[in-house]
Amino acid sequence: MTEGLFIVAITSPDNIYNESQKISNILEEREADIVHIRKPEWTIEETDCLIRSIPERLHPKLKLHDHFELIERYELAGVHLNSRNPLPHPKAKSVSISCHSIEQLEEYEHYDYITLSPIFDSISKTGYHSAFDLEKIKSHLNGRKVVALGGVTPSKFHLLRQTGFFGAAMLGHFWK
Repeated sequence: MTEGLFIVAITSPDNIYNESQKISNILEEREADIVHIRKPEWTIEETDCLIRSIPERLHPKLKLHDHFELIERYELAGVHLNSRNPLPHPKAKSVSISCHSIEQLEEYEHYDYITLSPIFDSISKTGYHSAFDLEKIKSHLNGRKVVALGGVTPSKFHLLRQTGFFGAAMLGHFWK
C-alpha cells in the first residue's frame, strides 16, 4: 500500500475524541511510520497528557511540533521545526522541517527529512490549493528526503513515488 514511502500521520489541530487510541491504532496497524503531534493551540499540559495516554512503547514514533521541552520527559522521535518553533531542542534525536517553496527546499539540507506543501489541494484546509507541478518538482528532489504534504491520500502514493518523494504526510486522510 505504501509503495515504499515513509508515511507520516499529522494530528488534527482540533480536539479529537479518543485521539490517543486513534494514534496508537495508526502506529500499531502500521498505517504510518511516525505521528507528528501538531496542536498549535494546546498548552504544554494538554500535550503532555496526550503523550502520557499513548503507550510508552509507541513514544519513539512521536514527533513534536510544539512544546519541544517535552523531549526531556519522554523518549520521543524528535521535533519538527515550523514558523512557531524554528529552533530545535538540543536533545532532539531527529529534526525535520516544514517548507512551502522550491527556494526553501534548496536552502534546507541538514534535516532528517523535509515536508513540502501543498502538493495537492488540501483535504483539511478549505481553499488551500496545490502550489506545485509534479514534473517541475522532480529535478529538485534528487534523492533527498522530501515528504509530500497537502491533499495526500493513499490513492496518490504512486504519483509521489514516480515524482521521487521520500514520503507522504497525511492529516485530513486520518482525521476527516
